[in-house]
Amino acid sequence: MKLRLYERADAPEVLRLWNTAGAAAGYAPLDAGKLDELLLAHPAFCTESTFVLEERGAILGFAAGCTGDTLAQGAVRGYVSCVLLDETCDTAENTALLLGAVEDSFRAKGKSVAAVTFFNPLRLPWIIPGTDGHRHNNMPGIAKDIPLYERMLALGYREAATEMAMYLDLAAFAYPAAMEERAAKMAAQGYTVDWYKEGVHRGVDEMVASLGNSMWDAEIPAAAHGGMRLLVGLSGDTVAGFTGPVYPEPTGRGYFAGIAVEERYRGHGLGKLLFYRLCRAEKECGALYMSLFTGIDNPAQNIYKEAGFTPRRYFAVMIKELKS
Repeated sequence: MKLRLYERADAPEVLRLWNTAGAAAGYAPLDAGKLDELLLAHPAFCTESTFVLEERGAILGFAAGCTGDTLAQGAVRGYVSCVLLDETCDTAENTALLLGAVEDSFRAKGKSVAAVTFFNPLRLPWIIPGTDGHRHNNMPGIAKDIPLYERMLALGYREAATEMAMYLDLAAFAYPAAMEERAAKMAAQGYTVDWYKEGVHRGVDEMVASLGNSMWDAEIPAAAHGGMRLLVGLSGDTVAGFTGPVYPEPTGRGYFAGIAVEERYRGHGLGKLLFYRLCRAEKECGALYMSLFTGIDNPAQNIYKEAGFTPRRYFAVMIKELKS
């Protein structure tokens, strides 16, 4: 079996591997066009950090990494996007071979860390367990229920955090009347939740900047100023938090970029009201389900569980310091 760099001619074989070995690991099935869009022809895809294991023309192993100084911590980090092995050669030794090649490519680019996190721009969908093929649009780490997790730990990766994936069938969601009673009490104190209105509400850019999340820095202001449906928490007419933007994805999932309230406005109930209004709005606009991930120790999970979300899968955020 030969280890070598990925070539574009390998795409059909990689697609076959994706829909066999990838499916076994929980990834969503894809056609050639979608695999190109999400991975093989994505602007962040790095051919020089992507490797295959080939035997007699068949691709039996595939590992992709990506780098870029504009990525989160991109000056020092390389991101491991996926590692797939055919069942006939799915061994710890072959995992080490593929990961070692990706890590060496990171070192050659001056990177000192290999990471598997949700900051990777290559967003790869997976099937949510216990559903009728419903999918989440990104893996936030390595699934803890597949062999790759233990193998990466043995290869020097550490589990920096555990992310819990949660799911809600919106057919079962009912907006509680108690939320409107809560909203009335909050309004008397000057706190409300509404759709963002350009020229009426102020401070959305400053609110997002204060949160320090690079994934939101561009998306949320663009949604607000571009006329997308964005729910905001308000203190008077000042934006104090957000959730959304609200729309159904083609899969039926209600889109969810995140939810946050600026620190100085916390403790007044905005986060909970924002989330319940989000679930109601997603259902009203035709979404079939919602899914999200949150830190295993994040107290916000209590709000999600109260709304009907249940844990479905656990992922490890993996980090490895690369020695030169």
